[in-house]
Amino acid sequence: MISGYFSATWGCPFVWARLTVPGRPPEAVPFLIDTGSATSIIHANDARMRLNLPISELEPAGWLPEDTVRRRGVAGVALCRLMDAALDFAHEDGATETIAETIELGGIGSEGLPSLLGWDVLRHFRLDLNASRGSVALLTP
Repeated sequence: MISGYFSATWGCPFVWARLTVPGRPPEAVPFLIDTGSATSIIHANDARMRLNLPISELEPAGWLPEDTVRRRGVAGVALCRLMDAALDFAHEDGATETIAETIELGGIGSEGLPSLLGWDVLRHFRLDLNASRGSVALLTP
């Protein structure tokens, strides 16, 4: 079982994953579990503060067209850059679950948003969310 938590700030379920993207060492990132999102997204604050990506990598003008996608969500329409990633989730027994996916990098303008764990990753787990108990768990099928 991979345990998460309900954020006091957001009131939503979160889980930590150790994220590895090309050219950067692995870093722990909190992800909002977003069952309404098809894809997982690293937003600007986590990209800069946790992954130490330079601001130039968050500028859509510098992205290759084939790596750029337009996404519509609660925050409106935004451009994102596709990037390969590995997410390591720690089980309570010490085992690690690794999911390799193409995820998205949110550009400048996504600074106030949490990074999202969408169905591209969530499909690998069963979810147990209980807000009244304050429990969040990702379970392997």
